Amino acid sequence: MNMKDRLTRFLKTFSRNNKGAKIIALVLAVITWYAIQPSISFETIVSDVPVRVMVDPGWAVLEQSVASVDVHFRGSREGIRYLVHEQLEVLVDIRGMPYEESITVPLELRNVRAPAGVRPAFVRPSEVVLSVDQEEDREVPVRVHIQGSPPEGYEVEAMTATPSVVTVSGPRQRLDTIDAIRTTPIDLEGRLQSFKLRVGLVSPGRAWTARIEPERVEVEVTLIERAARATFDEVRIKKLLGARRWDTVEIEPAYADIQLVGRSELLDGLAPKDVRAYVDLSGLEPGTPYELPVRVHVPARIRVDRVVPEKVNVVVHNEETETQGAGNR
Repeated sequence: MNMKDRLTRFLKTFSRNNKGAKIIALVLAVITWYAIQPSISFETIVSDVPVRVMVDPGWAVLEQSVASVDVHFRGSREGIRYLVHEQLEVLVDIRGMPYEESITVPLELRNVRAPAGVRPAFVRPSEVVLSVDQEEDREVPVRVHIQGSPPEGYEVEAMTATPSVVTVSGPRQRLDTIDAIRTTPIDLEGRLQSFKLRVGLVSPGRAWTARIEPERVEVEVTLIERAARATFDEVRIKKLLGARRWDTVEIEPAYADIQLVGRSELLDGLAPKDVRAYVDLSGLEPGTPYELPVRVHVPARIRVDRVVPEKVNVVVHNEETETQGAGNR
C-alpha cells in the first residue's frame, strides 16, 4: 500500500470515528466568532489623510495628483473611538525608482500608517501620479496674513514677522514662482491692543511638497486708534515775544491753513480759539528779513498733521529809529 492510499484510509477512519469532536470544534468556532465580532466590527471613514512621498536626496516632488485621500478603517470600538487624524498618513516610498516624467504609484493598504486597534479596509483614490525635479533652497520673505478687521475706531499701523525671511526647500521649477511665504491667518476681530504671537507658515503649493525652515515665526501686530481729521482755514498767525512794543512786525502771509488729526469726539469739540498759530520773534534784528516756521499749539491728544504754509516771511521794523531818522531829514 502506497502513501496516498494510507492517507486516504486514515481520513475515512477519522471522519467515521470523530464526529463528536468535529461537532464540538465547529460549535466552539462559531461561539468564538460571535464573541469577537463586536470588538472588530466597528468602522469609519477618515477624510483628508495626508499622502507623504519619500524621494532620494537631492530630489523633490514637482507635482502630486492627490495630497490627501480617504481611508476606510475597521477595528475595535476603542480603536475607532480614539482614532486621531494626526496619527494617520499614507506613505509612498519611491526611493531607488527610475524618475521618469510621470510616475504612477498604487496606494496599497500596506502604505497606510495607523495606530494599533484599527486596520485599513480600502483607500480612495487608489493611486497617486507623481513627477519630480531637482531640489533647491531659497530664501523667501514672510508675508503676514490677517483676516477680519479690528473694532470700529482702530486700525493696523504695522505688522512684522521675526524672522522676516525663511528658507524654502523644494523643486527648482516651483521655487522660481515664489515671491513670499504667508503666515497662517491671524484674526483681528475684537482686538483692541497690539499683540505678539507665534504662528505657522503655509506651504506655497498643494500639488507639491515644500520644506520651510523655521516652520514658525513670531508676528507683532501694532494697533492704533483710528484718527479723524479736521481742517481750520485762515488761522491768523500771531507774534510770540521778541519784538518790543514800539516795534512793528510784518508777517507774509498772515494766515495759515491747519489740518489736525485725532479722535473724532476730540476734534468735534474744538473751537477756533483752541487752535493757535504763531511765529517766534526771539532774537530778531530790526530791518532784517527772516523766513520762520509756523508753530501751532493745540489741546492734548490732538496732532498737527499739516500747516500751509509751513514758513512765512517776517520783518521787524523799529519805529523809534525810523522816526528819529525822519526828523533828522
